[in-house]
Amino acid sequence: MALPPLSALRAFVAVARLGSVVAAAEELHVTHGAVSHQLRSLEEYLGVALLNRKGRRTSLTEEGRIYAYQIRQALDNVSLISDRLRKRGGTQRLRVSVLPSFATHWLVPRLGDWLRHHPDLGLSLDASMAFVDFEPEALDCAIRFGHGDWPDVHARRLMGDSLLLVASPRLFPEGVPSLVRALEAPILQASESWESWLAGVEGGLPPLSPPALEFTDSTQMLEAARQGLGVALTRRSIADALLSRGELVLASERETAHSSAYYLVWPHRSHGSPRLARFLDWLLSQAEDFQRNLPGQAPPASSP
Repeated sequence: MALPPLSALRAFVAVARLGSVVAAAEELHVTHGAVSHQLRSLEEYLGVALLNRKGRRTSLTEEGRIYAYQIRQALDNVSLISDRLRKRGGTQRLRVSVLPSFATHWLVPRLGDWLRHHPDLGLSLDASMAFVDFEPEALDCAIRFGHGDWPDVHARRLMGDSLLLVASPRLFPEGVPSLVRALEAPILQASESWESWLAGVEGGLPPLSPPALEFTDSTQMLEAARQGLGVALTRRSIADALLSRGELVLASERETAHSSAYYLVWPHRSHGSPRLARFLDWLLSQAEDFQRNLPGQAPPASSP
């Protein structure tokens, strides 16, 4: 990058703010001549006159006034970012990649407990649906949903999940409908398999209608369901809070165990980290409380 010398920029901003080369020199603890030299070198670099000089008096040209305003903002921003990073460097912090829907509906509502019990260990959450390449990423671990067979990483199962059908209470004011009645509503589709959820239904069902709305993110799908736009097949983990608050209701009594589970995943460089161990133990305790009520699920074993 072609950048002017930082010392020249600091001298120019000081002169622009204080209105005097002498005052700027005093503030910067340099000589009057040094400030004047920095200003002239900056003007030569830019090819633009920044100051009007009349004897010992100086004033900003129009180009100088605009440039001073922009450079002052840029330097303030650099100072702010650097100070923030410096303070973070002195604080213990765990950097966690997490699925957006899981973060919104399961993890974030539980973080108050984390703050109460671990006030000395900060968390930086990076919401992402992609699996993490830990090499270029500055991440300590990730929470992912799958079968736990990812190569070249460590993985610890946190908890299973279940599949259930939800809808706005406005859609079925009479209560939980029959499965046939529920599937007459518009279908909202994200990532879950309707075929897996419907497998083994006694008596069979008519062909499932094509989705009325499709989503790449489950949070958007649940918002559409909350607005009464249709029925959504989703995981208990991300619908539980909305069900508890009555913003969603069950649209079927059928709830089946999911074939995948949530895992904490971390690279080799994080293995054995005391910070990671604390986070894993806390996740396991939270997962145990949640998983007690899942159909056909056993709570995870405690952390070794």
